[in-house]
Amino acid sequence: MFLQNSVILSSIYRCWLDSRFFALLELIWTPLRNAYNDLFIVKLLRKPDTVQQAYSHSALAQVLRFICNIVVKLIAAIAKPFKNAAGTSLIVKLCSGSKILNFEFILGAFICAMFIAPHEIWNNGYALIGSFGFLLLYFIMVGLGKRELMYPEKLGFPFVLFFLSLVLSLLFSHATSDSMRVLLFFICSFVFMYVIASDISDIKRLEKLMAFLYIALILMSLYAIAQRVFNLVYVNASYTDLKANVGVPARVTSTLDNPNNYAEFIILFLPLCAAFAGTRKNFALSTLLCIGLAFPALGLVMTYSRSGWISIVLAVFVYVWLRNKKLIPALIILGLLAIPFLPASVMTRITSLTNGLFNGGHMDLSSAHRLALWQGVLYIMRDFSVVGIGLGPDSFAVIYPDYAQPGAIGGAFHTQTLYFELIVEAGLLCFISFMWMALRNIKNLIIVRRGSGAAIKPVLIACAAAFTGIAFSCCVEYIWFYPRDMFAYFILFGISIAAINIAQKEKNRL
Repeated sequence: MFLQNSVILSSIYRCWLDSRFFALLELIWTPLRNAYNDLFIVKLLRKPDTVQQAYSHSALAQVLRFICNIVVKLIAAIAKPFKNAAGTSLIVKLCSGSKILNFEFILGAFICAMFIAPHEIWNNGYALIGSFGFLLLYFIMVGLGKRELMYPEKLGFPFVLFFLSLVLSLLFSHATSDSMRVLLFFICSFVFMYVIASDISDIKRLEKLMAFLYIALILMSLYAIAQRVFNLVYVNASYTDLKANVGVPARVTSTLDNPNNYAEFIILFLPLCAAFAGTRKNFALSTLLCIGLAFPALGLVMTYSRSGWISIVLAVFVYVWLRNKKLIPALIILGLLAIPFLPASVMTRITSLTNGLFNGGHMDLSSAHRLALWQGVLYIMRDFSVVGIGLGPDSFAVIYPDYAQPGAIGGAFHTQTLYFELIVEAGLLCFISFMWMALRNIKNLIIVRRGSGAAIKPVLIACAAAFTGIAFSCCVEYIWFYPRDMFAYFILFGISIAAINIAQKEKNRL
């Protein structure tokens, strides 16, 4: 049956390629592609990363390497007596070669548990302890010769500037203790990113981690569906303008406390899980896993997150574009044909975004609030864009009331956009370094995918698609306000660095 379905899909695809409509599209596309390749910005992005090459040979990189080597040698010296004692242990002998008691399995299981834990019982201190625990364990394994040390320079020069800007922002904070709290969340995220990028050095380790992320995504989606089926969530005026969204049901939150938080998690990991599901060698298993992705897709719909919907559409478009451009017209046609079949509540939610902007009717409160909020934020950036006001909501609460504009809802905790938040909290250096880091990562993912192996290529494409999609949500949401979404972002960042390194190793072996 599976084989028959595969043959049918292949036949449809061949008919599409042989159609006159596709031939017409290809005729139009050819000159556009040539013009695109000749653009200055495209040529600039395709050039080698000379800054990174210079940084790798810089004094700063050498100092960081020296520090890492000292730490590893110190830990190895402390761990060596324990290693000799453990060598005769029956437990250690039984665990040797275990598929469960190994670093990748425990790391993946912890990350999975971190996301599926309900908001009510979750404590961000668990992530802090876990991240540094895995970092220590990684250094122990390096010291004992079980892992190869990855120097911090592999994270890139923009990351150094980004981290430096966050630390320096403490000097200008208007609420130092809260800023230090938020900085700890950033450090925790960076540790997860470094550990994953360092340890995931081959496709098997990567697939273990992806399997746990798939499990987390499915379990969280089933919980979200249960919230709707058993009426565990209620219509909340703080999430939805009830006047502009008549008939829109309660928005599911899953384990992440807020529907937008949950939507952002799906955007980050749904493309990666799709790549994992679609690359299983067992066709029956691959089909089953692909069908399972309908649950997070349904979960995303039930969040009623408009930015989430736009972001996932953008991510799907980029994924298909990088995977097979010939399917783009068919994707657009299918998308247009699907519009009449959307539920009325979804259409109401979509149209509420533009109500009042063009017809003079009631404007959605969340849209009106953002517009008024951003007016005040622009004045804050005018006065504090160089050094920022400090990390965290407490600093924002101190400064914002003096800049609040009519129409903004009182008690704002942040700027409702990641890009403004970076400038407001830590200044222009933070914003520039982050944009450099994020765009550099997407660029590397897209470039290295060319000629990469069949197993790693979908992962590279999925990461590029996820980061491109979430970039839109960053325009209208401060996606890092909820720490677990911050952890998720940099966990995916670590996976993308690991995937790039794996692809480059594969190419070097050829």
